[in-house]
Amino acid sequence: MSSPALSRRPLQRLGLVGIGSAVLLVGVAPPALAATDVVIPLEPSSVALTAFPVENLGGAMDPMDPGAGVFTPVPVQYSGTVTVDLPAELDGSGAVNVQLIFEDGNGDGAPDATYDSTDLAVVPSAGSVTVTLPADDPVAGDVADLLIEPVTTTLGPAYTFFDPIYYNLGFVPTGDPAAPVAATVAPELAAFSQVPCDITSGQRCPFPTPVTVGSAVTLDLTAGSALRELGLTDLTGVQVGLQQLDGRGFPTGAAPVELTAEVSADGQTASVVVPAGTAPGAYSLVVAQETPSGGISVFTVEITVIAQEAVVPSTAAPTSPEPTVTVVNAGLRSNTGVEAVETGSTGTVAIAAGAGMLVLAGVGGVAVARTRRRPAAEGGTCA
Repeated sequence: MSSPALSRRPLQRLGLVGIGSAVLLVGVAPPALAATDVVIPLEPSSVALTAFPVENLGGAMDPMDPGAGVFTPVPVQYSGTVTVDLPAELDGSGAVNVQLIFEDGNGDGAPDATYDSTDLAVVPSAGSVTVTLPADDPVAGDVADLLIEPVTTTLGPAYTFFDPIYYNLGFVPTGDPAAPVAATVAPELAAFSQVPCDITSGQRCPFPTPVTVGSAVTLDLTAGSALRELGLTDLTGVQVGLQQLDGRGFPTGAAPVELTAEVSADGQTASVVVPAGTAPGAYSLVVAQETPSGGISVFTVEITVIAQEAVVPSTAAPTSPEPTVTVVNAGLRSNTGVEAVETGSTGTVAIAAGAGMLVLAGVGGVAVARTRRRPAAEGGTCA
């Protein structure tokens, strides 16, 4: 299986938001407001897996936007076969439930035709699933969705695979050289995880320690991290992005900023610095890394960024005890913007938060791949 070509996109310029004056009257500044050098363990309690149909999007999986690119059906022939070669981390030996659903071509709101495992010859194995496609059906169109389940993972109990395997197929006449009689596709594995909450919980839970603007965040690939099961023995080649979130925890329209990661000599930790011009608020810190088997690991954590403190000294000795006046970013504003840092790596970091949310919703590879244009078939065997 080939490794995904993580295309580098030019990161847009991020204009800083003006921050008004904030004056806090406190006796002593709370310790939380001095959160610097925060350590975040890359130790998720669960990891959600999905198989990404890279051939439908030009053979590349972009972690910034897994659904980006021109969506193109995989060309196949009527009465031919399609073999899905599975990532090493998946097992298809029990994948006996298959559906082939032809898209609604006449506009009546229902699929033109639906085939299932009773109509199709299916040969499952641990490493692949081969499906014999039907003969030309005059009632159906030439585009159909292939759904395969159940597929399990060979990884430990922390990992959950979300069915089904999904591909969009484009049928050509038998004998047409545009498609092989025996087509083969190889989806890539995408692993999504987060801390401090379980990714399958669907909960929004920021990391408990806030991060001060301009300070360092250290990512620690702990000895017991479940991510090591993906073959990630160190953080070499890791990419880190910072994406601003809105009040609901969803990415805003502001472009993500790629941060330069300084990896330790032993590769077990990597540090990034929250840019000095970052506006306080909620952010998603996204850690993306290619796995040795050719997939991608995307780890996210919501952090709360707070402003640096600036203590205003008194011009005269007070005659009586008064509270300390702390001014946080009085009138700070920048109109120059901040250039995202190019790290020189081969991929682009990104915001995979969107794809992760799809996995959280339990929709698996189908929704990650594209938006379905019709309702699911009634009485189907696949979720």
